[in-house]
Amino acid sequence: MIAIASVLLAYFLYPHFLGDDTFIHIGFIKDLAAGKGFSFAGTKTYGSTSPLWVILGAGLTKLSLSPETAVRLLSLIFSVTAVYLLCAVLLKLKLDMKIIIAAVASLALNPFFLRWALSGMEVSASITLLLLIYILFNEKSSKKWYLGGLVFGLGMLIRPEFAGFFLITVVYYFIIFKERRKDLIVAASISFIIAGAWLLFAYSHFGTVVPNTYLYKAGGSLFAFKFDYAFRTGMLFLAGNLPEFVLIALLLFAAFFYGRKNGNISYSLRKRLSVLKEERLLLPVLWISVFYLFYILKDVTVISRYSLMLVPFVIIVSATLFNRLKENFNPEIRSLILFIYLFIIIFGYGLMTLKVVKPASDEFVNGFQTTYREMASIIKNDPGNSNKTVALTDVGIIGCYSGAKVYDFAGLVDHSRFNYNSTREYLIAKKPDYVILREDYQPQEILPEGIRTEILFQKKLGGFGINHSQPRVVTLYKLFWE
Repeated sequence: MIAIASVLLAYFLYPHFLGDDTFIHIGFIKDLAAGKGFSFAGTKTYGSTSPLWVILGAGLTKLSLSPETAVRLLSLIFSVTAVYLLCAVLLKLKLDMKIIIAAVASLALNPFFLRWALSGMEVSASITLLLLIYILFNEKSSKKWYLGGLVFGLGMLIRPEFAGFFLITVVYYFIIFKERRKDLIVAASISFIIAGAWLLFAYSHFGTVVPNTYLYKAGGSLFAFKFDYAFRTGMLFLAGNLPEFVLIALLLFAAFFYGRKNGNISYSLRKRLSVLKEERLLLPVLWISVFYLFYILKDVTVISRYSLMLVPFVIIVSATLFNRLKENFNPEIRSLILFIYLFIIIFGYGLMTLKVVKPASDEFVNGFQTTYREMASIIKNDPGNSNKTVALTDVGIIGCYSGAKVYDFAGLVDHSRFNYNSTREYLIAKKPDYVILREDYQPQEILPEGIRTEILFQKKLGGFGINHSQPRVVTLYKLFWE
């Protein structure tokens, strides 16, 4: 019931929200469903780090659903499943029912979960698969471990972070569960077969096993610490599980208080935190720690949909700690802590949703989505050459609806971009019929001297997400190459 209510609330809050990356998925889905293979707007390219999402979307599209409906339906199914699986984990841990209800509500009302719940992105699928992996590897049955290996292999085709989680999991179980190393090897082999099959396909089809998105977003040195990015990642971690961090802070304070009262603070803390080992929660803690440590040290801007897959595990850890410690409190204190937890879930998350997340999403829909669809329509209906080409940075909507071949300044859906030293060199080499600029580049910076241009559309929009929060002007130029 909570799961259904969550997706209904998501639809009420975000009935039209689809990120630009959703449209990149849609572009690949349209081409795959049309029999053109893994390509975007006709360009064969390794531009998706979620090939399984594209395959699932294409399958539903072949059943006469529109690609937009297909990806939103997938998001809905996995969002409901994610909430259900979280509830299943908490029930298996035999927590107090009041704590379970509060913990499940924490995911169902999470502002970032609601935003992406029907977005057409693979976010809720990654949550579902990671929860399923955790459930399966906590079973004694060898077959469940083998199934876990299968899910891990599929997970790597949903989000690249699953490769890191896989490595952590294999090392953890190899060290901790020596008696089950044979099962672990079989499970890992199943994962390798699935991921390896895709890599072989990628190499034969694209000529590379490295996605364009990695070259653009995560290239360069392995570690390139920047304080601003690290601070923002930390704030995202805090905001993504705000009720749980308040709850953990209260529990640690209680452990300190009782330890001080008994004269042994360190023993009290160890005793309370021993629940992590006893309830087999060390692995999720490792997943969370390594994920955030890597992204804090790496020169990458983490966004909410990357880290959402770990939100349920922070909930599980904090809810389990609360359940273990609640017997130390009298009923009034126990009820007060639960009330504070629920208050932050309902009112804290509600305020964050209504004041921060929803306004930003509405601005994106009314500004970016509407404007880029309008420009796509202008390009599509502009008379002249039927084989139109357009160069720009945000390729999703334009690539899906303009009917033009796209040249991607970021290289996300055009690997050939990385063959050029500059955007100017790339643009001159490709000679597109249209170019869309959004103040990242001025025409004189990237266009050759003497080329004639005509402005077909111009509009001032709000910020372009986390990296470009200031308003900017978007201009559609038609280019006349001599």
